[in-house]
Amino acid sequence: MADDSPSDDDRERAVGTDGGTPTATDTDRNAFVPAFGKYFPESLVTGLLLAVLALVVTVPFLEPMTQLELFGTGFYDLFSLQMFLILFWLLSATVVESPRVGALFDRLATVLPASQRGIVFSTAFVSLSLGWLNWALGLVGGVLVGQRLCHRARERGIAVHYPLVLTGGLSALVVANQGLSSPGALLMADESGVANIMLEDAGSVAMSEFVLHPVNLLSSVLFVVTIPLVLVALAPSDDTDIRELDARNRILEGSIAETLAHYSPTRDEESWELGDRLENAESISLLAVVIGLASAGWHFATGGALTLPWLAFTLMILGLAVQGPPMAFKSKTRDATRWTNHVAIPFLFYAGVVALLSEAELYGPIGDVIAGTQIPAVASYPLAFALGLLVPDPGSVWVIQGPAIAAADVDLVAALVSVMYAAGVSNLWLGFVFAGILSISGFDWLEFAKYAGVITLYVSAVVLGLLLVF
Repeated sequence: MADDSPSDDDRERAVGTDGGTPTATDTDRNAFVPAFGKYFPESLVTGLLLAVLALVVTVPFLEPMTQLELFGTGFYDLFSLQMFLILFWLLSATVVESPRVGALFDRLATVLPASQRGIVFSTAFVSLSLGWLNWALGLVGGVLVGQRLCHRARERGIAVHYPLVLTGGLSALVVANQGLSSPGALLMADESGVANIMLEDAGSVAMSEFVLHPVNLLSSVLFVVTIPLVLVALAPSDDTDIRELDARNRILEGSIAETLAHYSPTRDEESWELGDRLENAESISLLAVVIGLASAGWHFATGGALTLPWLAFTLMILGLAVQGPPMAFKSKTRDATRWTNHVAIPFLFYAGVVALLSEAELYGPIGDVIAGTQIPAVASYPLAFALGLLVPDPGSVWVIQGPAIAAADVDLVAALVSVMYAAGVSNLWLGFVFAGILSISGFDWLEFAKYAGVITLYVSAVVLGLLLVF
């Protein structure tokens, strides 16, 4: 992997220290986002592969012209759902990737231990704890706090094995789909049918049912505490085996808050016209935040459900609150579109798969096979894991697999918990395999296979065991 670290001038443009607004022609204008984007896969090829497979499978059941029509137009039935999934990824990143949230991460990093074992445990614990609340909070926070702790350790002459720290930062993926912003659960919680495509067949599932399900609640608490301990146990004791964070793999540019800085006005405030003042007036954002929070507060206080549309609305309000001026919010939403690459165009193929399988009436037989195992929630896990290796968006995994589970007429909540865990674990592998992370310094395939394999086996054993008990 070539060393493409940004120069000092590029960093100044990225954080706006030269006093100008970043532009599309600036080198590494969004230095943080593309660097961090290495941890996620490009899914267009795998989406196409899945769609071709669906075409082949449905050949005995559908006429060729029907297949082509469904493949080309099936997307329209799921368009509104895709928009909310895109907003889920985009707005989550917009909230977290802000200097104000970065400052909180910096404060957190100052109170955490700087020994190797302490850093590995703390990084994974922070990632898992925050990831249960929101994927971006755990993933971005975990990786950046881990790197900040590695910097502190280096200043004190303490060697830290960075590949293990990085694994801890990415461990948020394991529980990010089990908490209050689980995309699959949020889709099922929508009673209006705007985002719940299985409403007629399976009804809806309240977020409280999902979050408080014994398997989900017990496993989430257990993993937040024990996965960091598992990673600590894997830490090398021999100094010769330690591979420290080097400049090539560094994301941080100074503090976390400085790294997440991305906007400064085009001109000095003295030369602003009325339009400039309105665009950069934080009071306008504050007014929108007050109105938005009042609206969301009224919705939830009067018994309104937490659904994907309402989460997107709340994230938008929080994004305005932490970004400040309206133009800063606009700048970050533009940057954060990079996080939606794996669900924007590939979703066309996912929707085509759903349309083909539905028209061919194959979801019923697939559901019968799942139900016929007598352990449908357990049987859903390996299927979702395999599907997740082709579909990195957990919400889309549920969109594709959910109709089969609904057709099986089984415990929908337990199956949803199972699918969300499998999608999260598969994402842990995808973050490395498809993104070129295997070539980072000191982190070869065998080492990653060891860490990811241990976590996968441990998580799978616990989840499947609890599903058999409850």
